[in-house]
Amino acid sequence: MQDLAETNNLQFERDVKLLTIGKTSDFLDYLSNYENKTKYGVLFCIESIEFYNLTIPCTFEYSNETLHLYTVLYNITNAPNGFLTSASLPLPSDLQLLKLKIDVDNAYMKYYSKKRGMTTIPKINASYNTFPVTENRFLQNADVVASSGAFYFFFPPMISFVVILLEIMREKDLKLRRVLKFFCLYFITISLLSTF
Repeated sequence: MQDLAETNNLQFERDVKLLTIGKTSDFLDYLSNYENKTKYGVLFCIESIEFYNLTIPCTFEYSNETLHLYTVLYNITNAPNGFLTSASLPLPSDLQLLKLKIDVDNAYMKYYSKKRGMTTIPKINASYNTFPVTENRFLQNADVVASSGAFYFFFPPMISFVVILLEIMREKDLKLRRVLKFFCLYFITISLLSTF
């Protein structure tokens, strides 16, 4: 994690922190106690990961090599989503999450290359491109005005008509015009008398 911080010009123990050492449950407890404080978390598997009653081993022997497992946890509220995007566009990808995964892999390779005394350190370089998506045939040549525009062009004048009609009926029912005429005559009379 220190190497990952140095690679990205971040400060270890400020921007990149080592949260817990020990059980997986300690790390998960930290995340639940400090909600929305951690954007990404890397859970390195040392011996085994315990989820509920399930124990998953972490190291496997494969052709005289040891495979190490880790998982990346991320805050779903910070992840980009396709909720307000067009249905014909592909879902957005979290490029920071992809960069974190590549940086962790490169840090692993750098550590083991130095440990074995290798002079050249292998490095993963990745490029990103969205998966090609054809236009949605249900939305092809879709015209919102042609399909439902008549409803929206009819609705506002109709609301105005109903409101005005109700106001006219209320005025007639409560005899507001007669009262308004009375108040107008009263104020005109008072203003004329006050001028003399």
